Amino acid sequence: FQVAGLEGQTLRDVVTFSDDPGARLLAEYLECACAGVMACSTCHVYVSDEWWDASGTDTHKIGPPSEAEEDMLDLAFDRRDTSRLGCQIVLSPNLEGLEIHLPKGANNLFDAEGL
Repeated sequence: FQVAGLEGQTLRDVVTFSDDPGARLLAEYLECACAGVMACSTCHVYVSDEWWDASGTDTHKIGPPSEAEEDMLDLAFDRRDTSRLGCQIVLSPNLEGLEIHLPKGANNLFDAEGL
């Protein structure tokens, strides 16, 4: 499904503040329990291989996580090489069409009214 977001927003911002139907659907899967302060791994996503830059030098792709983000990803369900926290992915025009995937074990324990 497609999700619309604004430049400068994180994926967490998109699921929290957007009225876009895709964002509302994504919110059903991304819990974002720590409110985006990188104190959990409930917004764990996989960046599609086509959008991944292991060197972190291509501004048109997503690079590897910071050391602090790595620490949180160590707690994530089914972590992979292309794992990132949605609260740390900042949207930009260069990321138009970004494709992410959700871990199969992802579930949002909050309902829409509980956020």
